[in-house]
Amino acid sequence: MEPRLPPGNGTGTELRILLESLRLFAHQGYPGTSTRQIATAVGIKAPSLYEHFPSKQHILERLVLIGHRDLLEALERTLAECPPDPVTRVRALVRTHVLSHVTYPLLAIVTNDELHHLTPERSAEALELRRRTEQLATEPGMRGVRDGVFDAAELITTTAAISSMGVRAPYWFVPTPTLGPEDLADAYAELAIRMLQPGST
Repeated sequence: MEPRLPPGNGTGTELRILLESLRLFAHQGYPGTSTRQIATAVGIKAPSLYEHFPSKQHILERLVLIGHRDLLEALERTLAECPPDPVTRVRALVRTHVLSHVTYPLLAIVTNDELHHLTPERSAEALELRRRTEQLATEPGMRGVRDGVFDAAELITTTAAISSMGVRAPYWFVPTPTLGPEDLADAYAELAIRMLQPGST
């Protein structure tokens, strides 16, 4: 998989540093990647890298923030355009969640797997974005319980399972002529609704 970032996240050498770091962090892990390896992949000398980022921590922090911000903004746009009924909103949120993860798979992997390597100071903003995302994503399910269309008994665990489906998709999903990103998103959205409805367990 080629490293990709959402539009508007850097240009020139800075963008190349982010993309090569994304590729290396996803394949080797943050601890297994040196700043020298990043510089070599970009085609610059190691000291030149520090003209753009003070440290490897700052590169990871930027990538993790990009991943969290992009997902939160995508979910916010989805809800802003979505009717108020909880079934429609859950279906739309799950589709957006899945598409965000499989459209930028390496970013999703690094965002989820490497966050814990950041210091508390460097991870604070990303964790706050994650909290806001989780709150946004769970509200339609809670509304559905109040309206009697979703099962209250296992709402928390079922919501976590639905989220995990989207998070894990980048690790295995390879588009084919019969199963593209939109197909996967539709399938997961319908599965999520069935999981939440009464009598599904």
